Amino acid sequence: MSEYFTKKDIYDKNGILLLSKGQKMTDAVITKLKRLGSSKPEELINFDDKQSVVLTPIAKALGDRMNIRNDRVLEYSNKVLSTVIFGSKTKPWWIYVNALSNYIDWLYTHSIDVAMISLMIAAELKYNDDELWNLGLGAFLHDVGKLLIPKPILQKPGPLNDLEMEVMRQHCELGKSSLEPYCLPKEGMDIILQHHERLDGSGYPKGLKGDEICRNARIVMIADVVDAITSGRPYKPTQEMNEAITILRSDEGKYSKEFVSVLEKILE
Repeated sequence: MSEYFTKKDIYDKNGILLLSKGQKMTDAVITKLKRLGSSKPEELINFDDKQSVVLTPIAKALGDRMNIRNDRVLEYSNKVLSTVIFGSKTKPWWIYVNALSNYIDWLYTHSIDVAMISLMIAAELKYNDDELWNLGLGAFLHDVGKLLIPKPILQKPGPLNDLEMEVMRQHCELGKSSLEPYCLPKEGMDIILQHHERLDGSGYPKGLKGDEICRNARIVMIADVVDAITSGRPYKPTQEMNEAITILRSDEGKYSKEFVSVLEKILE
């Protein structure tokens, strides 16, 4: 039986890391990878990763939508997030990572997008590796509570009524209570609970203000709003990136001016 060692990270069609760089691949593994979309073993092992940018289709689509011209910005955030997702395979919360990828397509894509945008901002703020990992995990799982929201509500093509909105707003606390038994880092739990809070106290579920909201949640709330505005939903049309920035700027007092400015710098 032949053996190969990967010279790049290998992903499935959804952007999940299947094998990391340097891992052994047998003929059986290569056959399985071919079924998942890789064409030739040579393409998996003959690779100069110093000259190539490895981006998942979801990350590429995000970069196009945000008009990000510097692939290195996307590549770095994509690499961190891939490490987070791959590393979660041995963690108690893996069941929720896997569930997100199988519930609703746009919810999974949104989870990746929000994590990527959050990591871009955090990298610009000079987060260290551990801080990036915890932020990336919390950002990816920020909407995990929506797994307990009925699909007819999530997929409703029009505005939600008051009762449906009340159910939807429970997803932050549902996410927190779902993951409490699974030893998620506190930084991640805070993001899940607080990403719909607003600096002026107008958010939910607790109506927190200013510094009562953790720094990571203040980053993720911006990423969440940006992606919700610029990506497709059953209930609203997409808008351009400049419109998202205008909305963030016009909602005076709700979002961190510092972090919005960092996002604008990335977009330049």
